[in-house]
Amino acid sequence: MKKLALLLLALAIVIPAFADDAKVLPAGVLRTYLLLAQSSYDETYDDDGDTVDAAFGGVSAWSTGIALEYGVTDQITAALQWTPAWIFSSSFGDPINLGAGPNDDGNVNGLEDLFIGAKVQIVGKNGFVVNDAMRFAAAAGIKIPLAQYDAQDEQDAYIAGDEFTFSPTSKQALGYGFRLYYDYLVTDSFWINLYNETIFYAPVEKDSILAPGTDVEYEYGYDLTLEVEPHYDYKVDNTLTLSAALPFTYTKMPESEEDGVGQDDESNLLTLGPNVSAFWTGGPLPMELEVGYALPLMGKNNPASKTFTVIFKSYMKF
Repeated sequence: MKKLALLLLALAIVIPAFADDAKVLPAGVLRTYLLLAQSSYDETYDDDGDTVDAAFGGVSAWSTGIALEYGVTDQITAALQWTPAWIFSSSFGDPINLGAGPNDDGNVNGLEDLFIGAKVQIVGKNGFVVNDAMRFAAAAGIKIPLAQYDAQDEQDAYIAGDEFTFSPTSKQALGYGFRLYYDYLVTDSFWINLYNETIFYAPVEKDSILAPGTDVEYEYGYDLTLEVEPHYDYKVDNTLTLSAALPFTYTKMPESEEDGVGQDDESNLLTLGPNVSAFWTGGPLPMELEVGYALPLMGKNNPASKTFTVIFKSYMKF
């Protein structure tokens, strides 16, 4: 039961990072994102990296997200990213039975973390150091937990046979950290991106999922994300550009602690997330549509989750 709860806390709702290249927006330009994602798994990676059947038949979840990015100057972009923002529909493959009888109304619904930060292009066409062959940018920010989860209420709902949320997918802990972006431009149309995100989490005291009514101090350490992404742009005409990318993304979380006791839950996941997009500038409102699919390649103590995403972007000049 403990291992299952920890896995669900790290449910792999794999959504591509917004603007994970080293580009920044021109001054006065606002970019808006709307996102819809469907993620599911019926297998998990165990401690040895082997795939095994997921408990309770796995999880299927729908989520939505939004983001706003604004060019403060030609070198600095401010960002508010809430993705996923809300897991609004989810279900388990099989009824959940934790000793009080089967209940087939379990879910992992809830609000997710909000990221607020700013990106600075240091090297590049618009950088403080002008360079047409490469781009380098750095960002700093915080993750604000918005999930509200009452373990006792959810346990009571489970026992009563009512709809209940099995566990939050958010850590519910304040995060802070940085992002690094590097683009090497092979040609004007083809470039390779290297990306790193490192988020550290402050210790947080909250109600225990495994023993409702008991306060426990959780220490999650950090989240590490590394990505390599080849990216190709094809300009159809002066108003339409088609793009394709093939990011390989590696995520890692160290062993967490509960009241200072290690939980033997160190985890990692490697995914491949091909995506295509179309960027149109022929109307009064430039817009972009991106479709992507992320699938797991290997991992440890993580759901082998597959995720389909649709992202709509619009641009406005102020």
